[in-house]
Amino acid sequence: MARRKWLYILPNLFTRASVLCGCYSTSLSPAGQAAQAPQALFGAALAILFGMLLDGLDGRVARMTRTQSAFGMQLDSLADVITFGAAPALLVWKWGLHTLGAVGILLSFLYVACGALRLARFNVLEMRGAKGASTYFVGLPIPLAAGVLVSLVLAHNRTYGDAPVPALPVAVLVALLSYLMVSNVR
Repeated sequence: MARRKWLYILPNLFTRASVLCGCYSTSLSPAGQAAQAPQALFGAALAILFGMLLDGLDGRVARMTRTQSAFGMQLDSLADVITFGAAPALLVWKWGLHTLGAVGILLSFLYVACGALRLARFNVLEMRGAKGASTYFVGLPIPLAAGVLVSLVLAHNRTYGDAPVPALPVAVLVALLSYLMVSNVR
């Protein structure tokens, strides 16, 4: 029986490692406007990608060990807000929205807020056992939205290096991703 209790810790370790990746990303992003900007933003984006890998593994490990729990689901959502909400929002603000000033900050906040709302809705639907909640997604999942932003940062870094980023298209994309996360689109 003691061995079984230990198994519940295993998926949560992956979840916490994902949070570590999100925290590491947020520690790198502030250097995004300094002389080492491209390398710092590239590292911050990679940290989020590693967080995605760990986020995928935590669910698989929980299913494999049959240790899924309501606690694990809530912890995973809180981790997602950090790793796929706050970390990408700071990354994209430092990368392409900082030139917009307060509007850029508001767009970054909008992204995090919509991601948190999307995760809360998902948790409520799952806890209610809503029909279709596990069959299809309602709204864009926050890891996918983060993946879009991270991919752009990585592609821009690889292609253009430290060339300026046009803020308006980035702002439109962040607003669109934010809307898609809270939309009712299946």
